[in-house]
Amino acid sequence: MKKVLFSPIGNTDPIRECYDGACLHIVRHYQPDEVVLFFTKEMWEREQANHCYTRAIAHVAPDCPVRCIASDIVDAHLYDSFIEVLPGYIRELQEDDTEILLNLSSGTPQIKTMMAIVAVEDGLRGIQVVSPNKASNSRSVPVQAGDDVEAMLSNNFDDEPGAENRCQEPPLQVIRYFSERQRIMSLIKLYEYEAAYELARGSASIAKEAKELLHHAALRRKLMTQEARKVCNGVDGFRLFLNVEEIKNRQLQEKAEHLTEYLLNLVVFQRKGYLSEFLVKCNNFLFELLEYYVRTNCRKLNLRQCMEGRIVSRDLLLEKYPALLAELDACWRGGFRDSELSFGLLCRVIEYAHANAYYDDKNKAEQVAVLLGDVFENGQFSRMRNSSAHTISDVTEALFREMVGASSGEFMQRIVKLAGIVIHKHVIKLSGVYDIINRAIADRLAVRA
Repeated sequence: MKKVLFSPIGNTDPIRECYDGACLHIVRHYQPDEVVLFFTKEMWEREQANHCYTRAIAHVAPDCPVRCIASDIVDAHLYDSFIEVLPGYIRELQEDDTEILLNLSSGTPQIKTMMAIVAVEDGLRGIQVVSPNKASNSRSVPVQAGDDVEAMLSNNFDDEPGAENRCQEPPLQVIRYFSERQRIMSLIKLYEYEAAYELARGSASIAKEAKELLHHAALRRKLMTQEARKVCNGVDGFRLFLNVEEIKNRQLQEKAEHLTEYLLNLVVFQRKGYLSEFLVKCNNFLFELLEYYVRTNCRKLNLRQCMEGRIVSRDLLLEKYPALLAELDACWRGGFRDSELSFGLLCRVIEYAHANAYYDDKNKAEQVAVLLGDVFENGQFSRMRNSSAHTISDVTEALFREMVGASSGEFMQRIVKLAGIVIHKHVIKLSGVYDIINRAIADRLAVRA
């Protein structure tokens, strides 16, 4: 594999006080196949005066080609002067069959920092050179335009046999790991698991268990429940999914799990402040939840016997439940007509079922009635739901509270409690599953792979 050294040129190059500067020392001990030198305006003027930098490299590695990049940078202590330019030149060198070596010890402190960042971000091989006195050499006099280059080269102690190799490769992967970990932590706090997983999967430093949990969460947020279960079913003794085995009917098992997973996404939307989407999704969720409740706790009133597909039939209602039809006729202007099962219709059916003891579990029915009163207090949620579905403007927390009579967090708690009664009490504990997953990921990110 071809080795290319990319090196800024600074005041310690090419030779300082009879010892190699950083660039020359790396050339001496790494023997690159090519050297690319990056000059500020000041350093380029010195090179043009006596070619001290290129001549020094030719002295140590006569067959190594040298390419010079002469910039017009004057204020090399300002990041803005080179922050776009320098990384661009380095990335132009990156090819599949090329290993890039970066000199981290030449140039201003700002350039050195930028070089280290590029090494970390791009996974390149960064090399530092310790000064001969193991201390800062910034106070020694730099090379001047009139200096005798041949004299410098002939009096270089690093040319002597057995001279110390002062090159070091700092543990940049550790820095990269801390950077990756911080970015992943920031993403999972926002529940952006897919982006966090993409970052983690390409890292050799992130633990396998952390990657699995990120993959699990990314799939789960997309409601790919079965795929998420295959990746991970539990963590730290906590079961991550609803225990649907307690539900005997297979179709109801699938429905209960679907509702639970949808509810977990509602929690995320509320926490992220996406309140317009939250309200629309609440509408979808509550409709399906109430439909599930009618099927599981109001089986004495078999609404499906009165339906043709998704349409509730007036004729079938008259045949099966004439008293219910009379109630609906009183609620609909002009009487009830064949119509698709809707949110409002479900609420009317549940009210009728409760009033006429068409339920399996009286205690559950009483709790559901109270919770529905909390959720739909004074019809405020219905008005807010209809408003949010027909506007492109954002729903703010203040507007939410004004319309619903509760904060979005309080409203979410009511829905979770309702789902816990209708589906299973374990739903309430599961509503914090992404917090549990986030803590587990954070614990596993604390240790490098």
